Amino acid sequence: MNLSARTRAALSSAVPALTMLGTLGLAAWLHFSAGPSDGILAFAQADIEALAAIEVARVSAIEVDVGDEVAPGQVLVALDSGAIDAELAVARAEEARLKAMIPAEHARLEQEIDSSVEGLELELARELEEQRRASAEGEVLASEISRVKRLIEDRQASIDAMGSLDVQRAGVQAVASEKPRTIQLLRAQIAAAEERRKKLREQAGPETAQIEADLAVARRDIEQLEVRRAQHALRAAHGGRVAAIRKRPGDIAVAGDPIVEVVSSRGRIVACVPERSALELRAGDAVKVWPRGQSGAPLTGRTVTVGPLVAELPTRCWPALNMPAWGREATIALDQPVELLAGQAFEIAFDRSAPAALPAPAAPAPQGVPAASAPASAPAAAPRAGAGEALRMAVPAALRQRTRFEPSGVLPRPGEARYIVVSDDTGQKDADDEGVPWLFAMSAAGAVDPEPVPVTGVAELADIESIAAGDGDDVYLLSSQGYSAKGKRKKARAALLRLRPEGRGFRADASVHLAELLDAASPAVLAGLGLPAGTRPLEIEGMAYRDGALYFGLKAPLDAQGNALVWKLDAPRALFESKRLDVAGLELWARARLDVELDGAPAPGGISDLCFLPDGSLAIASTPSTADGAAGALFHVLRPEAGVLSPRLLRRFPGQKPEGISLSLSPGNMIVVFDAGADAPSFLELPWQG
Repeated sequence: MNLSARTRAALSSAVPALTMLGTLGLAAWLHFSAGPSDGILAFAQADIEALAAIEVARVSAIEVDVGDEVAPGQVLVALDSGAIDAELAVARAEEARLKAMIPAEHARLEQEIDSSVEGLELELARELEEQRRASAEGEVLASEISRVKRLIEDRQASIDAMGSLDVQRAGVQAVASEKPRTIQLLRAQIAAAEERRKKLREQAGPETAQIEADLAVARRDIEQLEVRRAQHALRAAHGGRVAAIRKRPGDIAVAGDPIVEVVSSRGRIVACVPERSALELRAGDAVKVWPRGQSGAPLTGRTVTVGPLVAELPTRCWPALNMPAWGREATIALDQPVELLAGQAFEIAFDRSAPAALPAPAAPAPQGVPAASAPASAPAAAPRAGAGEALRMAVPAALRQRTRFEPSGVLPRPGEARYIVVSDDTGQKDADDEGVPWLFAMSAAGAVDPEPVPVTGVAELADIESIAAGDGDDVYLLSSQGYSAKGKRKKARAALLRLRPEGRGFRADASVHLAELLDAASPAVLAGLGLPAGTRPLEIEGMAYRDGALYFGLKAPLDAQGNALVWKLDAPRALFESKRLDVAGLELWARARLDVELDGAPAPGGISDLCFLPDGSLAIASTPSTADGAAGALFHVLRPEAGVLSPRLLRRFPGQKPEGISLSLSPGNMIVVFDAGADAPSFLELPWQG
């Protein structure tokens, strides 16, 4: 009896401990067992954006409160711009004064030309009259001389009578022989004056060169002041929630001091992949994502970057505070935009049933070499840039039915968490919608939106080769400026457009037809731009923007030494306003040797795109300038300056055509897009540093 009582007492005292152990075991089983996911923890990437002034300014207004949701591009802070507004007013007054001086100077010069022409025409009339009089006198003298000769022969007059007549005839003949030369000279002077008048009306000349130069400086000052003015309205680059307000209206903000902080996730998730699952992980893997603690239909996405090594994971990913975990961090971009709460927890599973994003087609193996042993296209320099593989873009079938999609340029839109991609051709060939003004949106994971991005304000886009972001909301589009395969160059193929955001698309608010302006330029101007044979061979595929200027990369022609050419347009705004190259300052800026390898042999390369990098260096994509075939290369210029550039080869792309390059949505990376014709296009992310 005593033993039984002791046993019951022992069991009674052990029940709480056993219950606790069972509960902990169940919790551990629930934590580590596989539910709908692989038990891999992930969380929405928290990006903190600090809005700060770039120069000392007084805070005029704070437009939000802590906790407010903000949209990309929304104005959050207004800084006092009174001083800049005053400078702008002075600069615009100076611009107006100089603009008024040009027609006034033209009027004065035209008046001088008119007076000169009038005087020359009067002189010409006098000379013509004297020529006619001399001719008439010559005829009368000739008749009189004939009469006197007959009288002399008849011995009715002496020979002395001929003396005075010969003198008169010599004088008349001298006048008659001189007048044609004088008349020719006067007519040449009148023609020169008329030509001077024509040039004065058509383009700037040395007479107004100083005023034009001063006007260009004034316009550049206005552009810079407008940029400074726009920077006094601090906008959210990304959507998110206001996390903190560091200044109040009336406070002085020093350059770089945060005024408002916004936290956002930008639709990206960071996963803590345990070592056991991390070894086969690669960019492009398909992923299913569930909010933690929820089931149902998952979100989908793809890995865009993978940690380079197995390392200790963040503390949040540990199963317990005293149990460090090791693995690799993977960044996942969701296929569709989803509003995420920064720091929100998720569980993910790698979708082995779905194919990963396929590498783009590799170059064919050299003849006689098995495909498995064909040499890879390893770069000669910059080993960091040789690691990635191109991934196929996911182009919806519905979009392919509506339009051709052949990427020729790419522009990141961080505030919209997407890329804008331009295509050589849009619509369907020989259809009513050929050349329809569409751009295209692509997610960070390479998913192309099924709905095109419309461009209003222009009827047609033709052979668009490049896209670049300017100051503020400006976006520039450039057509090739070249002739079609049929030997034609319609107006749309010569377009340079400036776009502004409008709704989910853009509006063309300024345009100019560059090739037409070049055709009207003098042979000397064309020769100075590297076009001694005119614009017939011209093809421009690259464009970049830096410090208020546009840079154009020519695919063709090359110079006599096989160098590709880069033009610089100093004042794009002045070009759109004046439609004159001399006012906008178009010049041959630099040359670079950019050979590619085509069928195993070097081939002269032209520029397919340009991109200035955050450190001030320049990336250049190259494809064959005039030769047929798919080949390309990526080059880097550490210190891009006017003159002859020294590009360093980063990577070759045998069998592929790198048509567009830009900074990536992933910090520290750049993106390359490849045109594959009728096949699926592809893209590649590479680190730009190093």
